[in-house]
Order: sequence, then C-alpha cells, then structure tokens
Amino acid sequence: MSERSATLARIVADTLQQQIREGLYQCGDRLAESIIAREMNVSQNTARDALNLLESAGWVERRPRRGTIVCQFSVDDARELYTLRITLERLVLAWAMETITEAEKMQLGHIIAEARIEANSGSDTGVRSAILAFHHRLLTLAQKPRTASLLTGLLNQCYLLGNMRARHDPHSAATYTEIITQYGELLTHIRYNHLPEAQSALERLLLAERDPVLTVLDLIG
Repeated sequence: MSERSATLARIVADTLQQQIREGLYQCGDRLAESIIAREMNVSQNTARDALNLLESAGWVERRPRRGTIVCQFSVDDARELYTLRITLERLVLAWAMETITEAEKMQLGHIIAEARIEANSGSDTGVRSAILAFHHRLLTLAQKPRTASLLTGLLNQCYLLGNMRARHDPHSAATYTEIITQYGELLTHIRYNHLPEAQSALERLLLAERDPVLTVLDLIG
C-alpha cells in the first residue's frame, strides 16, 4: 500500500469511527465496502483497507454471509469483555502509577473535568467519549505496548456496548453526576499514590458500567 493510500484509508477509518462512536452506526449494522467507497469518493480497495483498520481496533468484525458489521455482542460476550478489561486495567493502573508525574495527574483531572462539562450540557456521547479518553490516557501512561494492543480493542468494544445501553436505557443527569463523582474519587487515590484503593475504585466503576449493559442485553435478547 502506498503512503498516500494508507493516509486516505486512515482518514476514511477515522470518519467511520466517529460515525460509529456517535451512534450513526449501531451494533450489528453492516458496513459495505461499495457503499463506503461511493459515499466517500474513494476506491473500494481504500474502503477495504479502512475497514481492516477498524477491525484491528475492535470496532467492526467480519461475519460469514453478512460481511463487515459493527461488533455485536451477547450477554456472555459482554461478561467476558468486562472480566478481561477489569483484569487488564488493574494492571495498567499499577504500571501507570509507578511513573506518573504531577503534570500527568493534572491531565487526567482535566479529562474528567471535561466529562463533567459534557454531563452538565446533557451530552451522553460527550460524557462517554471523555471517559473513554481517560482510560486511553491511562493506557498510554502505562507504557506497555503489548497490553495497549490488547486493551485498546476491549475499550472500544465496551464503548459500543455503552452506545447500545444508551439507546435502550439512557442514563439520567443524576446518574452521570454520580459516575463523574466516582471518577473524582479514583483521581484522588491516583494523586496520593494509593494503589489498592485506586484499583478497587476502578473495578467498582467498571462493574457499575457493565451491569446496565447486561440488563439491556438480557431484555433485547
């Protein structure tokens, strides 16, 4: 693939990723190379390369006789995803806290402050995007590329599950206020280097994120 083709595929992938994150494409929706190529005025090869990038990042999957779809999950899939995510993120948090600087702690604080602003404006997508950015930032701070490769897809797939949950059972403003308050408590433990307390706070947050997802998946079958 030429450098120009790779750049174009990345642009198409980023555009599609944003559309998926905003809920324009839902879990199970098909992404056809021919339609993407036509709508974005690129070759079908470029559209295919873009979908390959999205697949590597955990946003889409290829299904027999269905082609490429936005990742779709069962209740068991969701349980497995969150079990893996909790295990890996506890490790990531420990690694990040070994070397985190005061400036980096402030960066994490700014991300949660942005989430609070989004919550006050009533933006579900904005809140969840900020929270996703927080977890990706922790992953960067851990400086473990192999773990990053594994966990990035899990984070993105949990975001998709959040999209599904928000569509069927949207959080209230009070719920988001409580979630962000709990992230503030996590930040406090990080600031004071209280690792066990930080890991416990993180696990509680992820379990609280998981449980409404499982309820919705049970309801929609």
